[in-house]
Amino acid sequence: MERWQKVLIALLSAAVVALGAFSFGYSMAGGDKQIFVGDDSGAADLSLIEDVYSKIRSEAVDPPSEEELVRGAVEGMAKSVKDAGDDFALFYSPREYRSFQEVTTGQFSGIGVWLKDRGGRLEIVSVIPSTPAQQVGLSEGDVIESIDGEPVGSLNSDQAVNRIKGKEGTEVSLGIDRGGEQVSFDITRETIELPNLIANRTAEGLGYVRLFGFSRGAGEQLRKEVAELTESGAEGIILDLRDNGGGLFSEGVSVASVFIEEGEVVSYKERSEPKVSYDAEGEAFEDVPLVVLVNEGTASASEIVTGALQDTNRAVVVGTNTYGKGSVQEVLPLADASALKLTIGAYFTPEGRRINGSGIEPDIEVDADPATQKERAKEILQGIIISADGAHG
Repeated sequence: MERWQKVLIALLSAAVVALGAFSFGYSMAGGDKQIFVGDDSGAADLSLIEDVYSKIRSEAVDPPSEEELVRGAVEGMAKSVKDAGDDFALFYSPREYRSFQEVTTGQFSGIGVWLKDRGGRLEIVSVIPSTPAQQVGLSEGDVIESIDGEPVGSLNSDQAVNRIKGKEGTEVSLGIDRGGEQVSFDITRETIELPNLIANRTAEGLGYVRLFGFSRGAGEQLRKEVAELTESGAEGIILDLRDNGGGLFSEGVSVASVFIEEGEVVSYKERSEPKVSYDAEGEAFEDVPLVVLVNEGTASASEIVTGALQDTNRAVVVGTNTYGKGSVQEVLPLADASALKLTIGAYFTPEGRRINGSGIEPDIEVDADPATQKERAKEILQGIIISADGAHG
């Protein structure tokens, strides 16, 4: 039996148990007739779902379509898993699943922003260069309050992204709170080539790499950029992982391997299964001085990288405490092209730290605005370089 089939059966069973705990009934207009289905014994099997489905289709005044009923049941089961403690459990409709796949491949049609849920507010944490968002003047720190006139409300960042994306050439209207000022933008969507990173040399001659995500190819792109920076004379690298919410687990291992030559990068454990270790891939830039910039938006695969570099004493971590997402989700495709996302395991740093809920504490805390954090990172990296030169005589 395939993994997704086992998971679906388990979810269905959980939903049945939950349904069995309730009594269903209604009374007719005169109150003289009542129909009850089930009892409070909790005993039930999958036939209950079929029974409820059949009664809705045959008795409801305006029954939903078969597709709507099935989707509603699956969404309800995913919500039950979320309510039971899996904060990342989510059902993707076929359209939402296609959107998710686009992000991991690095190309989609949209406006070109990175979003983050900060305390219930949907904030733009980065605007991708040369995109419609930059062209109309959207800025880091803008808070999205409405999409096409509809209040964002309780939408999470994934759901908001799905609404902002759309067919190339179509328009989306965003209502923005900019420091208390209400502004609006009408933006025409374009095909966006999503960069994993940007890289340059600072005025001080240091290498600077801002890693936005961990879609396919992130590790190889970083390796190429670090090679070019060091060949051009950069004596050290700042790896900026601020507001990087993660991505593909495998790319997290590849990114860490750019700087770690050998040994464990991360270990991973599923429920009762034995722990599995993932080692560095070799051919690393192991002697290049390195500073890693982090903040509360550094999560998931970014924390895999940060934890590995910190535990192996390969880098100095600068900034503020990271998010603390030390769990691994798997997206399980379903038969109708929709998908289900579930937490299936936890990961650990090389020293065995489980960071879920606690995050990673930086070696040097710099709780300041982004520009000040970056300047402080440059100062620290310059100090490391001077120290290394002195140690070499």
